[in-house]
Amino acid sequence: MEGLIFRFQKVIEEVAAGNRSLFSRETGKAPSFATDVCKGRILPTIPYLIQLSEKYCISLDWLLLGIGKMYLDATKKDFGTEVVHIPRYDVKVSAGGGSWTVDQTIVEQMPFQDRWLRQQLGRSADQMVLVSVEGDSMEPTLEENDLLLIDRQQTVFAREGIYVIRLDDMLMVKRLQRQPKGLIQIISDNLNYPPITLSGDCGESFDILGKAIWFGRVF
Repeated sequence: MEGLIFRFQKVIEEVAAGNRSLFSRETGKAPSFATDVCKGRILPTIPYLIQLSEKYCISLDWLLLGIGKMYLDATKKDFGTEVVHIPRYDVKVSAGGGSWTVDQTIVEQMPFQDRWLRQQLGRSADQMVLVSVEGDSMEPTLEENDLLLIDRQQTVFAREGIYVIRLDDMLMVKRLQRQPKGLIQIISDNLNYPPITLSGDCGESFDILGKAIWFGRVF
């Protein structure tokens, strides 16, 4: 089985830039699945390997037995090397007092290299959007007109980070931090703005729209 695990690792390197968690999610498994396989804790099932073969055009003979070439056709697949385009919306998320303006128009499609997204951010381009920052409450971390890359799949508060949130019909970018007794603190990195503390059952008045995972700035 060592040969199978070695080839499984090679597939991850080829199609997910070595990111096991991303590979697991993209193939319908829990984030820890690929790591468990690579460490020999579990073995992938035959139906799962057939799924990989069909999804990535990989020879099943090569995957199972190490016979022949990796890919079904003669041309090596360059997964992750292509350029993907992420929509930038005409949306400003407030890093000020909480006002917001939203126009759901796509301003442009901005190019990113898929492999860079996978290697550096551990994500594919699915469900990513770009929006602009407005205001100064997240300085010095974020400044006016910074471009934020938002992962819209991360809509559950799992750990501290910077999120785009909707609070009482206001769209904001803020740092979220968990507090004792199930409380959530909404923090501005600019100390001139006091934090806001919410109970865990604030209901429809509070939504997480996505997590900020990268930003760009023009000097």
